[in-house]
Amino acid sequence: MATRICPACGKAEGSNARCRPCRDAAARELADHARDVTVESLGDRAAQGERFAERPPWYVRFAPLQLVLQVRLLAAALRDWRSGAYREIPWSAVAILAAALAYVVSPVDLIPDFLVPVGWTDDLVVLAVAWRTVKQQLRAYCAWKGLTAGRYGL
Repeated sequence: MATRICPACGKAEGSNARCRPCRDAAARELADHARDVTVESLGDRAAQGERFAERPPWYVRFAPLQLVLQVRLLAAALRDWRSGAYREIPWSAVAILAAALAYVVSPVDLIPDFLVPVGWTDDLVVLAVAWRTVKQQLRAYCAWKGLTAGRYGL
C-alpha cells in the first residue's frame, strides 16, 4: 500500500497532528474502524490489545512507551466494559476506544507501522483524536480502577 502525501503539509497523510487535513484523515480512519465495532467484537479487541501490550511486535520497540501504556489502558477499559464490571462509559465512547485500539494494533494502516519510525505517526494522531474525544470517560475509568490518569496522558 502506497503512503499518500498530504497536500497541505507535504508529510505522510495522517501523520502531522498540527495539520488539519492530517487530523481529518486520521479521524476518517478511526470512524471507518468504529463502524465495525460490535458488543461481540469487544472481547477480541481487548485480547488483541493485551497481547500487543504484553508481547509487542518487533517494530513496537521504536514506538514511544506512552503508546504501549495507552493500548494497555484501552484494552483494560474494553475488557471491563464487556464483562459488565464498568459500564459508565457510553457506547459511543466504547466504539471509539475499540476503533482506536484496532487501528493501533493493526500493522497496516495509513502509514504501515513497520516503516520505522514514521510508521507510528498516524497511530499517535489516531490515539490523540480518540483520547481527546473520550478523555473524561477515561479519567473516570482510571479513578474507578485506582490508576493514576496522568501516567496515561490524561
